[in-house]
Amino acid sequence: MHEMALVRDVVDLVVKEAEAAGATEVRTVSLTIGYVRDIVEDQINDCFAYLARGTVAEHAELVIVRVPLTVRCNECGYVYHIDTRDDKTWTCRSCSAKDYKINTGMEFSVDDVEIVGGFATDVQVPG
Repeated sequence: MHEMALVRDVVDLVVKEAEAAGATEVRTVSLTIGYVRDIVEDQINDCFAYLARGTVAEHAELVIVRVPLTVRCNECGYVYHIDTRDDKTWTCRSCSAKDYKINTGMEFSVDDVEIVGGFATDVQVPG
C-alpha cells in the first residue's frame, strides 16, 4: 500500500507548516492527484485520519481533485485524453501518430491548507 508512504509525507508537511504558522487546527487539506498515480481515495482518507491522530490536523477534511490522463503528441503537439484500456484512443486525433508523452495524470501535490489561528505563511510545497 503506497498510499501510506505518500500520506505520511503529506501529514508531516501539513503539521510542520501549520505548527510553524501557530495554527490551532487544520480545517482542510487540498490535494491534486493524477489518475495515473493509481491511488485509492478511500485509502488516502483512511491513512490521513490514522496518521493525523493527535496532531493539529486530526480533524482536517481532505479535498481531493483528480486529474485525468492526457498526452501530448510528439509529432504535432496536440493534447488528448487516452484510455489505457482502449488502444483505439492511443492514436493522435490530429495527425494519427502514436508517438506521445504524458501531459497530465501524474500529479500529486498539496495545493492548499486551511488553518485556524496562526498567521499566513508562503509555503512552497514540492510536487
